[in-house]
Amino acid sequence: MRNKQVKKATVDALSLMIRHTDKGPSGFWTDDYEGCGNPAIFPEFEDGLKRGRLVQKEHYLCPWNTAIMYGTGHGNISTGCYYSCSIERAKYLSEQELKNILTRFKTRLENGDYDNTDHLPPLLTVSEVKRIEERILAEQSEKKRCEEHKRQDRLKKAAALIAKYPGEESLFAAYYGENNCVIAEGGGILFDPASQADVVGAEKLSYNEYLDVQLASLGRHHRSCFAKCFFNNPLGFKGQIEKVKEKYICFKRVFISGMFPDGETFYGKEDHVWMDKSGFEEFCVGDSVAFEAEVYRYVKTGNGKLIDYGLRNSTGIQQIEAYELPSDDELIMQEVKQVICETCFLSDRCNRNYCTMDPKQKRLLEREMDHAIKARTDGETQK
Repeated sequence: MRNKQVKKATVDALSLMIRHTDKGPSGFWTDDYEGCGNPAIFPEFEDGLKRGRLVQKEHYLCPWNTAIMYGTGHGNISTGCYYSCSIERAKYLSEQELKNILTRFKTRLENGDYDNTDHLPPLLTVSEVKRIEERILAEQSEKKRCEEHKRQDRLKKAAALIAKYPGEESLFAAYYGENNCVIAEGGGILFDPASQADVVGAEKLSYNEYLDVQLASLGRHHRSCFAKCFFNNPLGFKGQIEKVKEKYICFKRVFISGMFPDGETFYGKEDHVWMDKSGFEEFCVGDSVAFEAEVYRYVKTGNGKLIDYGLRNSTGIQQIEAYELPSDDELIMQEVKQVICETCFLSDRCNRNYCTMDPKQKRLLEREMDHAIKARTDGETQK
């Protein structure tokens, strides 16, 4: 009795789909802003696609299940449509082809051909399968042709930059003028033309000049910890006020905490940081404060035009007790311990609360890495 009711609901839905094949194929559900339900045929699916709600129409089987479309040996009729769905391929069918296939499926359902799903004959004919594959290949070929045309156009527009940076030709071919950010060794490059508006001092630069400044800045000295916050997620800043001027204040050192997209936290520091005095008017030299701020980019001109990073638009400013900011040695050791933890051969069995590495081995590894980092840092400083 239950199956008869579900089959009738499916047949009714199929009849509506057949009348509206000009609107494309439709499945039977939407949820969490996705799904195969077509709101042009069933308006109720709008709730699932735009508001994230579960909307599911009662059905016996879906014609776009991979096992139904292509027969036994393809997909899995038992796992449901989400894990065995080929509706994307159905979108390559013409209006008449959709009507023929849905009518065929409806007839088989009414005749009881799907009462036993142990063996499923393919719903699609050999010629229909072939046409779908041909249209997919044609679409891919056209997409590739368009991408190559865009690539050549990017290369043409970036010709002057390529002449200056021949080693970066592939970078310009892929990203010139596009809304992309590339993290390279020694810094990051924002190719989005709109991003130039947020760089203080870049207002009068052309787009090529904007890229030139970014490329020239790679590997050059800059506030790397602020840069790390700019390209990730800053969590907060702490510092002790060293100088107070009429419009600006200077922090002797700013301690930084942030988070990578994967949830890992990082820490760092920047020395002698000048900021707009706005919001800090009530504080004096020697006060320690915690605050949030926007990390921004600006063009510095002391030694050619280069990109650097600063802080502005402070919020959530509050005075905190005087404290010792972590020393360089302490910050290095924090990074050493983080690297050891992330690369530990026991990490798969670690709960991150209690370290299972041999304490003596861990201390030895920490000392070796600490010495190596300091030696490299001293070498770079001497250069």
